[in-house]
Amino acid sequence: MVKLTAKLVLARARAADLESVKKLNCWGSELTDVSVFRQMPNIEVISLSVNNITTLQDFRFCQNLQELYVRKNCIAELSEICYLKSLPKLRVLWLADNPCETADKDKYKMTVLKTLPNLQKLDNTIVTPEDVNRAIEAGEDLKLPEKEKEVLLENGGGRSSSPADQDSDPQQSAIAVTLEETNKIREQLGLKPLPAEKYTPIQTRAVPSTSKHRNANILSAVLALVKELDHESLETVQHAVKHRLDSF
Repeated sequence: MVKLTAKLVLARARAADLESVKKLNCWGSELTDVSVFRQMPNIEVISLSVNNITTLQDFRFCQNLQELYVRKNCIAELSEICYLKSLPKLRVLWLADNPCETADKDKYKMTVLKTLPNLQKLDNTIVTPEDVNRAIEAGEDLKLPEKEKEVLLENGGGRSSSPADQDSDPQQSAIAVTLEETNKIREQLGLKPLPAEKYTPIQTRAVPSTSKHRNANILSAVLALVKELDHESLETVQHAVKHRLDSF
């Protein structure tokens, strides 16, 4: 496994910190792990063609991403592009020469454009309004890979619970989960995570975690974070919410 590290990113981009990196080119580096992009919300152009990347999930945190080049990688499932639906500024995607590009090239194109209708260029070809209209009719409906659904349904990001966790105070457990979810949202919005000592829980529940309670916690965290955003960031959130609603 070849991991793209923060140290390598900063060296390539000649930047002082990850948040200031706007463009990165790591073409032909045999990379398999690019999870460092979860810490790079401001990057705009990513060039990772000719590597060994198997998933697009790490790019969903790059809310300012405009161009993504992942040609000739190992992305097997076309449903991976669902991770890109929440990126409001994405206009260029080069995904060709991955296993997910089926023998039916036209069906592949229509499905990608139906999932990502805001693209202006796909695989080095200009996208026209006619292409998008045709894709809406002919493209397939995609959903997140099953493995991601399972992770999203697990409380605490898929962490397994140990006997020590089960014996802990349930109210404190609820606070920890809420802080984690809050920081995930902050990361996606380009905000720095809150340290535990500066976090004031919006609400705590001394009850076992359920999907309903988890949604309530996330909603409270989102509403609190909205107050911290400027006009441009709020527009980003608006686009992300619209894409999310369109997916239902």
